[in-house]
Amino acid sequence: MRRHHSLHLDDLRIVLAVAEERNFHRAGVRVGLTQSGVTRAIARVERQVGTLIFERSHNRYESVSTTDAGCHYIERIKSAVAQTEIAEASAREARNGIVHCIVVGRSIYTDRRILGILRTMDLPLYSNLMVDFKTKLPAELPICVRTGELDLAIVSNSAENPYLIPKVLRSVPFMVVLPRENRCANKQSVTLKDLASMPWVLFERHIHPLLYDGFIERAHQLGIKVKRIYHIAQAEEACEVARTVGGAAFLSAQGAEHAAKDELITRPLEEKGIFLKTQVLIRRDNPSKLASEFVRAFMKRLDHAGLYQPELPLLSGNGRHVESAQPSLFTTTVASA
Repeated sequence: MRRHHSLHLDDLRIVLAVAEERNFHRAGVRVGLTQSGVTRAIARVERQVGTLIFERSHNRYESVSTTDAGCHYIERIKSAVAQTEIAEASAREARNGIVHCIVVGRSIYTDRRILGILRTMDLPLYSNLMVDFKTKLPAELPICVRTGELDLAIVSNSAENPYLIPKVLRSVPFMVVLPRENRCANKQSVTLKDLASMPWVLFERHIHPLLYDGFIERAHQLGIKVKRIYHIAQAEEACEVARTVGGAAFLSAQGAEHAAKDELITRPLEEKGIFLKTQVLIRRDNPSKLASEFVRAFMKRLDHAGLYQPELPLLSGNGRHVESAQPSLFTTTVASA
């Protein structure tokens, strides 16, 4: 009968470091061990697991690669390490008098009005509630919720994920920023075809691959060959480029409002399938009643503030919103484990 020896959390952290660095020496520098120390730790883990996690090679820069079995193992221990670190942080906070803490993921593009509501959240059953924010790239947020690093995250247009529950908070059109003298200035709303002959100013693809590809695929469907695409990271930069090159910058309403100057105008984009959908993500198997209750209370606060808008408002054809019955927040539920 094989004897089982429990592994230390540090052993799992070493496995994750090797998986990310793909090199024993670099992993050792990262975790504060010698290369031989890392080698012994990996051998110890592989002996416990009963199979190879890494394949060794003579490549100087990437001396190891993950086996199929290793990929499955690493996927599981990521969540275990993240949850343990959260538990340790929770214990320290309890010692310091902070009884309940919830970690919310956001990006630099998250609507400040939503963040304002999140900051002032309180729950009667959870005294001394503290809301802690972590800022990530939009594409990183779902991954961090999945691994347990975040309790929940505010995201835009998240891809479907069987491990996550998305609840739509707001659906709004993109705003297009144009020079005031642009021929589309007399329109109340614009389409991609209206903008086909001018340069486009888009966020960099790595910021949100799904949204970026949505623009490119829709242009392809419409037979649009974009003259040129300028890539930017900030709303202020996007507006400056649009003004300089006579192009169309695609921004959120908040970004356009704060960045557009007097010589620029903004118009809503009226295009099938291209809009901003703000969602809150929570793990499907989340054991935390606090997280589920927090999301329920947050959505109610959002509704009371007039910010809950799960359906995209219709445009009348002249850019003005048509009043339509919105589904009631209180007929929906936030699923919990």
